Amino acid sequence: MSEQPGPPAQPEDRSGERPAGQPPTGPTRTQRAGWRALWLGGIALLTSFFFYPLGLVLGVASLVVGVRARRAAREGGDGAPGALPGIVLGSVGLALSVLSVSMTLFLWSELSGYQDCLSTSNTKTDEQACQDEYYPKIEEKLGLPEGSMKKYGDIL
Repeated sequence: MSEQPGPPAQPEDRSGERPAGQPPTGPTRTQRAGWRALWLGGIALLTSFFFYPLGLVLGVASLVVGVRARRAAREGGDGAPGALPGIVLGSVGLALSVLSVSMTLFLWSELSGYQDCLSTSNTKTDEQACQDEYYPKIEEKLGLPEGSMKKYGDIL
């Protein structure tokens, strides 16, 4: 197969697309920001269960990045895939983290006393004595029925 001599083919401009013969471009800045918001929101939701201060920070970051991506997509006519789910996941992670932080602050004296008691206990009997002392205090402060902490107290 031989090529015919002549001037090289000129790339044609396509409206809104890349010129012919050029390699495809990657995702736009707005699209990357949308995906970033989704990742931040998912990680915020996961960390809100295990390390809620980080969930708090990532939830706020997800909201900021997601809202900016949606605004840029609206202004530029480009899509921001993942921005809305990132905002939703970030909001849920943020709400769970705020709830965890507020409960920790509300129960600070009981929880710190319980942890101090556990750190000085040497036997299971000592640990049980700590539970017998602090679980009723937590139940009273939260307005829970008597004995309800025995059922779920292992999460502390």
